[in-house]
Amino acid sequence: MKRILISMIIMSSFLFAAPVNQCKETKLTETTSILSCPSGDYEATFELKSKKRNMTEAPSLKLLGKREPNIINNYNRK
Repeated sequence: MKRILISMIIMSSFLFAAPVNQCKETKLTETTSILSCPSGDYEATFELKSKKRNMTEAPSLKLLGKREPNIINNYNRK
């Protein structure tokens, strides 16, 4: 019974977890990446710390392209 309850708790946390970050990262080099987000594409430049990315400091972002929002007209013509 305990195993079933524990497995149900673990599975429910994966099933109902919402995606926090909707951006996709394309790694170009160790210091630069392209982030594809719903709002647009960004170039991220990271600082290096002992040949690895410094994850404590925020990267510098440069806007590459902005996406227009999808506008849906919900009305009926007569």
